[in-house]
Amino acid sequence: MFLTLLFMLASAPFDSHAQSPAPEAIITGPERDLMIPGRPGDTLTIAPSTGGSYLISINEDTRSVVGFSFTNTGVNRIIPRESEPGAGPDRTFTFHFQSRARQNIFLSVTDAPTEYLSQLMESYLYLFPRKVLPALEWIKTPGQAARMKVTLPTGETVDFDGETHEVTGGVLEETAPIDLNPDRFKRKFARIRYRGTGVMLRVDKRGGDPRLGTTATITKGTLTCKIPSSLLFNQDESSEVEFLFPSDPEFDQFLIKKCGFGL
Repeated sequence: MFLTLLFMLASAPFDSHAQSPAPEAIITGPERDLMIPGRPGDTLTIAPSTGGSYLISINEDTRSVVGFSFTNTGVNRIIPRESEPGAGPDRTFTFHFQSRARQNIFLSVTDAPTEYLSQLMESYLYLFPRKVLPALEWIKTPGQAARMKVTLPTGETVDFDGETHEVTGGVLEETAPIDLNPDRFKRKFARIRYRGTGVMLRVDKRGGDPRLGTTATITKGTLTCKIPSSLLFNQDESSEVEFLFPSDPEFDQFLIKKCGFGL
């Protein structure tokens, strides 16, 4: 059933090679500040033909790209043992930009040590300033391994191995493998370091949305600040979770007041 659906979606008229460059590779600024509330089923996930190495999400109405994702299933430095479909271990990177708006641009890093959803280790990373929408370019040079170059909201870039999906360069660094400690309560969240010049907001949670009921860590270089997630995201679980600062200037003023540093 799943394979049939995936084939149908991948065969849809939206073809990542129908344009040059591919839509997900085009670097452009956000189209608006405020996110348009989503509707169930308003996005489709399709597999682009480029190597079949990543998925893109498109808006069903506008046919515009609103996200992309890829999964490291090992065996490699980050995933030390073979992954079983649906059972882990694996790590998925998903770049979200719903409505192509500035408000909810973020990267989710999902570590799946086992097959249990309650044990998913979720980390959401928000990078500022939000100058551009995330973009992904597949690069294949003769005689070299394929790589994926991702442009982050700050305009900075990070490189991933085109086959294994390990981070290989740029302003993000994976500093340790996925934590497979048998005691799930002692497992560490994805150890990812941001080495850019902007600001990173990070929230973590096991088996749930890390924006709800947690504490965010905000860093800028060597500066660090802790903020309750309730001051950053609406906490109504019955509605769509949104970042409370759609524009960068208002978040900048909030940071100066709460943390003593701005964007």
